[in-house]
Amino acid sequence: MTISDPNNILAGAFADLESGTLSSQSATSDKSKKSEKNEYSVRVATLKDWAILESIEREAFPGMTPVMRLERDLARQNGLYLAASRALRPEEQELGPRFANATKAEKEDESFTAKVKRNVDRYVLDRVAKPKWPSGYIAGFVGLWFLLDEAHVLILGLREVDRSKGIGELLVISAIEQAVENDSRVVTLEVRESNKPAIELYRKYGFQEVGLRRRYYSDNGENAVIMTTPPIHSGNYQNQFGTLVGRHTDKWGWVSRPGYAMPEGWEPVEVEERTVAASDSEAEVEA
Repeated sequence: MTISDPNNILAGAFADLESGTLSSQSATSDKSKKSEKNEYSVRVATLKDWAILESIEREAFPGMTPVMRLERDLARQNGLYLAASRALRPEEQELGPRFANATKAEKEDESFTAKVKRNVDRYVLDRVAKPKWPSGYIAGFVGLWFLLDEAHVLILGLREVDRSKGIGELLVISAIEQAVENDSRVVTLEVRESNKPAIELYRKYGFQEVGLRRRYYSDNGENAVIMTTPPIHSGNYQNQFGTLVGRHTDKWGWVSRPGYAMPEGWEPVEVEERTVAASDSEAEVEA
């Protein structure tokens, strides 16, 4: 899909790049300013992950289930799904598939019907039809299609308890990196008009609003804002992108991503053992 630009909106993005203002918040990274480290890494998602990704999708987009046909899309030749994951904690390993596959709403529903369903799911998942499960906990994921010279972000979803940990931004970074590796010219996406935090995050990484898809979302008829980056291989974009990645690494620590080794001078993230209640496990960031 090629994005048209009848109002010459992209020119503003190019002008921003020329002036070195890809992000209104960009600044020289300061390694002295540290915060809680990100214990997640990014990896390529596989068919083994689809049930967990579907669970995250149900939670992040409850009115639009299913948004994507994940089991099919994970096998597409022109598609790529990336998952932010970490090792399972002991209490999570004990709960197994029931913990991994339930959404927050499903876990908290105390109605008789919900309790019966949980018991049935417990029996089926543990004894009858054990699916293949990923070896770790997945906090969120992003899906991409590569179309001609564009990389299109189809979906970006996070569990609720995993917000404000730098994971959503990490997935945006990873998506742009993979678009560069795929030799895509630009990255495009649609986002709900009301999702201001997501729009601001995308603007931070150079996405510009270039159009509107009216009544795009089937759950409430909300409009979708079409956003696209300037050419991601340009020197100005890469310089600004590198600055933003550096700032994210300063704040959250370096975590592994497909095809990207830890740069010289960075220390790997050290994760302290800690106990988290089994209910702490879900929700949403949409794109």
